[in-house]
Amino acid sequence: MTEDQYEYIKQYSHTAQIANTLRLSRYFLTSILIVCLYIFCIYQIYFHTETSIFNIWFIGTEIIVSLFWLVSTVYFKPGQYQLTAAHRWLQLQCFIVGCLIASGIYILFYHLPQINLHFEQIHALTLSALLLIVSQSFSLTYLTQKLNYFCLTFLPSIVPYLFAQFIFIGESNHLFSLAINFGLIVILLCATTSYRINNRLSSAYARNKLLTKHAEQQVEWADDLCKQLQNEISHSKDIEQQLQLNNQLLEQKVRERTFDIEQMNKNLENQQENLILAHEIAGLRPWDWNIKDRKIWLTNHKHEKLIRDSKQHRIQLQSMIHPDDLDHFKNTMKTHLRGETDRYEVNYRIQNTSGKWSWVHDIGRVVERDSTNNKALRMVGIRRDIQKERLSQERIKLAASVLEQAAEGIFILDDELCYIDVNPYYEKLTGFKSQQILGKHLFDITANNKSQQRSAHYSVIKQLMNMNEFDGELTEKFLSGKELTLWMHINAITDEDHKVTHYIGIVSDLTERKLQEQRLSYLENYDTLTDLPNRFYYNFQLHKLLVTQRDSQLAIIRLNIDRFRPLNEYLSHNGGDELLRQVAQRLRLTNADALFMAHLNGDDFAIVHEISRIRPSIQGHCERIRKAFSQPFNIANQEHLITISMGVAFYPEHGRQLDYLNNCAEQALTEAKTLGGNTTRYYSSENTALLEQGIFLERDLRKAIQNNELMVYYQPKINFHDKNVCGFEALVRWNHPEKGIISPALFIPLAEQTSLISDIGRIVIQQTAKQIKQWQELGFNNICVSVNIVAQQLRRGQLLEVLDDAIQKNQISGSNLELEITESSLLENSDEIKNTLNEIKQRNIHISLDDFGTGYSSLSYLADFPIDILKIDRSFVSKIGQDKQTAIISAMIAMGKAMGMTVVAEGIETEQQMQYLQDLNCDIAQGYLFSKPLPEQEATQYLEQNTQSATYSY
Repeated sequence: MTEDQYEYIKQYSHTAQIANTLRLSRYFLTSILIVCLYIFCIYQIYFHTETSIFNIWFIGTEIIVSLFWLVSTVYFKPGQYQLTAAHRWLQLQCFIVGCLIASGIYILFYHLPQINLHFEQIHALTLSALLLIVSQSFSLTYLTQKLNYFCLTFLPSIVPYLFAQFIFIGESNHLFSLAINFGLIVILLCATTSYRINNRLSSAYARNKLLTKHAEQQVEWADDLCKQLQNEISHSKDIEQQLQLNNQLLEQKVRERTFDIEQMNKNLENQQENLILAHEIAGLRPWDWNIKDRKIWLTNHKHEKLIRDSKQHRIQLQSMIHPDDLDHFKNTMKTHLRGETDRYEVNYRIQNTSGKWSWVHDIGRVVERDSTNNKALRMVGIRRDIQKERLSQERIKLAASVLEQAAEGIFILDDELCYIDVNPYYEKLTGFKSQQILGKHLFDITANNKSQQRSAHYSVIKQLMNMNEFDGELTEKFLSGKELTLWMHINAITDEDHKVTHYIGIVSDLTERKLQEQRLSYLENYDTLTDLPNRFYYNFQLHKLLVTQRDSQLAIIRLNIDRFRPLNEYLSHNGGDELLRQVAQRLRLTNADALFMAHLNGDDFAIVHEISRIRPSIQGHCERIRKAFSQPFNIANQEHLITISMGVAFYPEHGRQLDYLNNCAEQALTEAKTLGGNTTRYYSSENTALLEQGIFLERDLRKAIQNNELMVYYQPKINFHDKNVCGFEALVRWNHPEKGIISPALFIPLAEQTSLISDIGRIVIQQTAKQIKQWQELGFNNICVSVNIVAQQLRRGQLLEVLDDAIQKNQISGSNLELEITESSLLENSDEIKNTLNEIKQRNIHISLDDFGTGYSSLSYLADFPIDILKIDRSFVSKIGQDKQTAIISAMIAMGKAMGMTVVAEGIETEQQMQYLQDLNCDIAQGYLFSKPLPEQEATQYLEQNTQSATYSY
C-alpha cells in the first residue's frame, strides 16, 4: 500500500469515526436521560426525603444532556459540519457528561446517606453502582468509534469511586471496591477491543472505496481505448467506401455492356414464357424424337425439359401405359412410322406419380425421313392430359343416366318457368308424356279451378322469384286425373352475372308416406283393442284442453272394472279382450256428449266432461254409466254382470296441472276400490292427507330399519298343565324417536304392501334368536319362541337363508323356534309354499297355523301342510260362553288333538276362559290374563319368576 493510500485510509477512518459517533451520540444522550430519570424516580418512590442538591443535579443533568442532544441533531447534520468542530464538540460533550455522571455518583454515594437516615450505605452503593455501570455500558456501546470519546466519559465517572477507596479506607466496603474495580477494568478492556473492531471496519470500508475508485478508473481507461478503436474502425470504413465507389464505377461499365445482351435474352424469355404458358393452359407437353441419334427431348409434369435415350424412354413409357392400351399404342406408332398414316394420334392411360391412372391424348408427325429408304429420322409431337375431359364426359353420361333412372321426378325449366326437359318418373307421376309437358308453364298441367290451389301456386312462384328456391309440400290434382301429395324442391341456376338461366326441380311422391303416417299416428295414439285414445293421446288432449279452456270447468272420471283379474282368467285372453271392447262401446253410447274418452291400460278408462248449467251434472253422468252397466254382457254366449268403480276429480277445483288432476282422480278411484267397488268417490283433500301420511310413514319406517329403531317384545305362553312359562311369541314394536312406541297395527299393513315386511321379519328372527341364546346361557334351554311369518316372506325365497343365518350365528337349535303362518299365506302358490314349509321342518323348526278358523280352507291346510301347532284365534276365545262359539272351540280342540297337534289359545283375558279351555284339555294359553307383551329385560324377569324345572315340550 502506498503512502497516499495509507493517508487516505487514515483520514477516511477518522472522518467515519466522527460521523458515526455523532449519529450514535444521540442514542447515548437519550440513554443517559432515561437512566438519570429512572434513578431519580426510584429515590423519590422509596425514600421520599427531599434534597435540593440531588434535585438540582437531576434537573441540571437533564437540561444539559437535552441541550447536547438538540445541538447534535440540529447543528451537526450529515454533510453540514466541519470535521474539527465536530471532533471538539464530541470531546466536550463526552467530558461534561462524564462529569455529570461523576457528580451524580458523588451525591448518591456521599451526600444522600448523610442527610437521609433511611438512605443507607447499601442503597447508596446500589444506586451509584447502577448509575456508573449502566452509563458506562451505553458509552461502551455508542462511544467506542474513538477511544478518547469513551475515556472522556469513563475517566471522570470513576473518580468518586477511586477517591473513596483512598480517603475512606476504614469505612469502605473492600469487597464492593474490588468488584467495582474489576468491572471498570473489564469495561475499559471491552472499550479498547470495540474501538479496534470499529477502526478495522472503517479501514475496510476505506479500502473498499479505494478499490471502487480504482475499478471506475479502469472502466474510464477502457472507454478511452474503445473510443480510439472506434476511430480506427471509422477510418477503415472510409477506405472501404472508396473501394466500393471504384467497384461501382467498374460495375456500371459492365452493366452498360451487358444491357443489350439482357434485352435480347428477355425478349427470348418472354417468347418462351408465352409458349410455356400456352402449353400449360392447353395442358400440352411437347416432345421431339431424334430417331437417328436415338435421343428424345420431352417435357415432364413440372414443365421441365428432359433428354433421354430412346430405348430407355420406350421401356419407361411401356411400364407407365395401362396394359389394356399398350397394344393399341404400339400399333398406332408403328403404322405412322411406316408412313401408312399422315398423323400419329392415340388416347391411352398412364400411371401418374400418385399411382392413379390418367387419360392422355398423344399426337405427332414424322417431320424428317431418309430420302433413299423413307425411314423416319425425326418426329415431333404433343401429349395432352385429357383426364378432366373424360371425367366430365362420364359425369354427363352418368347425369343423363341418373335423370333417366331416378326414382324421383326431375324436371328442368327455363327462366320463364316453362318445361324444357323431364325424366320418365316425372311423366309417371303426372300421367303425361314428355311431349305433352314440354313447353308448358310449371302449373299448366295441374287443376287451378280452386282458389286455394291458385293461392298455393302463386306462393310457390313468388318464393322462386324472390329467393331463387322453393322447398315444400303440395297437394296437386293433375289434369290427367291423378291426385297426389308431393314434396317439391326447386333451385335456380345462374350464370356468371348471377342471372337466372334455368330452374331444376325434384319431386317426391308423399302419398303413400302420408297414409303410413296416418296409420302410425293411429297406432301411436289409439288403442287397437277398444278403438279409443290411449294413455299418451289422453294426456296430450287433456293438456290441450287445460291450456285452451282455462275458464271452463271440467270433470275427470277414472273408471275401473271390479274384480277384472279373476274374471279375465276365467274368460281366457280372447274373452277378456271381448269384454273390454264391449265396455268401450257401452261407454261410447252413454257418454256421447263427453269431451274426450280414453282406454289407459288393462281395465282402466278415463272420461272428460265439461261442466255447465245446460248439461247434466257429473252425478247424473256417473249414475247413467252405472245403470248402463247394470245390463249383462254377452261373452261367448254367456251373460256376465260386472260392476265398476269410479273416481272423479274437478278442474280447476282440485288442481290446474295435468299430473296433479290425474293423481286426484286415481286417489278417488283407489278409495272407491278400497270400499269394495261398485261405487263412485269424489276426490277430497282428506284423501291426500291420508295418502301423505302413508307416504311419510313408509319413509320413516325405512329409516327405522336403517337406524335399528325396531324392538322385539315377548308375550309369555303358559303351559296349562303346570302353569309354567313354556315359550313366548315375538311381537315387533317401533320405537319412533319423536312419536314414541308405534303400534304394529299402524305400520305392519303398510309394510305388507311393500318389501319392508321381509326386512322387518329378518330383524325379528335375528333378535329372537339372539334372545333365545341369552336365555339358554341363563339355563332356560327348552324355551321356544314363535315368530309371525307372512305370505310375502314365503314367496320371496329368502326365508330359509334368514333362518339358517340366525341359527348358525347364535348357535341355537331349530327346535327353539316356531313360525306362525296365517291361513291367507297358504292361498297362492301352494306347491311352492309346501316345499318351503317342508324345508323348514327339516331344520326341526315348529310350524303353527295362526288365526285358525278365520281363513278359507282351514281343514285342507291341516291335511296338506306340515303343521305342528294349531292356534285358536282370539275372536273365538273372546266369545266363550256363547253356545255356538263354545261348540266351535270344542270342535277345534278335539280336531287338533285327533291330528296329533299342539293346541294354543290366544287372547285369554278372564279366569272363566282359562278354566273352560283347560277343561277341554287345551295345551298352551296366551293372553293378557298372564302378561302383556314385554321388552327383553322384563320378559327375562318374568321367565325367572314363573319357571320351574319342568317345562312343556312340543
